[in-house]
Amino acid sequence: MSNNKPKSLSELLSSPKSQIGQLAARARAKVALTDHIRKGLAPDLAAELINCTLQDDGTLVIRASSPEWATRLRFDSERLLELGRQRHPGATQVKVKVAHPGY
Repeated sequence: MSNNKPKSLSELLSSPKSQIGQLAARARAKVALTDHIRKGLAPDLAAELINCTLQDDGTLVIRASSPEWATRLRFDSERLLELGRQRHPGATQVKVKVAHPGY
């Protein structure tokens, strides 16, 4: 008989060895990066930034609320990259995309 006792949800979320713990850590990193970049932008622009992620190849992906706001964010690509590098020095480029509805 196994001695494995059930773990609490907080134990699973905080464990770097569990898949759910790794997922939670990635989600926290994504939120932190998005918040950091929003703080470096004008308030109207920051409000239309949905989220940011850093891909393994160093691409900073920015998702905007609409095509119009994506265009505005593209004009600030250098600033976005600078802000991204403050958190992740390995960031190499910026891609701005439009978030899908319900994203």
